[in-house]
Amino acid sequence: MLNLIIYMIVMAVTPGPNTLLSMANAASCGLRRGVRLNWGMLAGISIVTAVSFIASKALYAVIPSAETALKAIGAAYLVYLAVRMALKEGMGRSGEGCTFIEGMLLQLVNVKVYLLALTAISSYIIPMTDSLQLQALISALVPLICFICGLIWAVGGAMLSTLFRSHGRAMNIIFAISLLYCAARLFI
Repeated sequence: MLNLIIYMIVMAVTPGPNTLLSMANAASCGLRRGVRLNWGMLAGISIVTAVSFIASKALYAVIPSAETALKAIGAAYLVYLAVRMALKEGMGRSGEGCTFIEGMLLQLVNVKVYLLALTAISSYIIPMTDSLQLQALISALVPLICFICGLIWAVGGAMLSTLFRSHGRAMNIIFAISLLYCAARLFI
């Protein structure tokens, strides 16, 4: 169980599309408004985890064939987010921020989340116990840990919002390039 927890925390807290967007969003619109993105991410990760659990239990052999299509869709969405961020003038408190739906959609095409959930479930959780109920309960840790790690990045973004506002255009470009890098890494 300890190895599972360590794996999930490392995967969830390291920089990626979720963490970068969560931080930039909270810096842009504040933590209170920005957290709706994180709630959307939680909903999306919960859906991905449920799908991954079912896939791992029933159709595990079919999943690798979907990897290329999933990567292409994920990369396209990351490019969309990067362009949207790059075109923003700055990071002043717009009050707008990303929406619940955008957070949820990111998870549905985020290959890192699928890999995290599939690996955690198939390599750690299923071998840990034969109890379907316990497997499902432990699998619920995936979205919970991802949500907490996303909030950590959002708090960091909110705390650094002054820096982001004074150098908003440059920060938007840096975040956009980071998202493009995440998209490119899907195929490298």
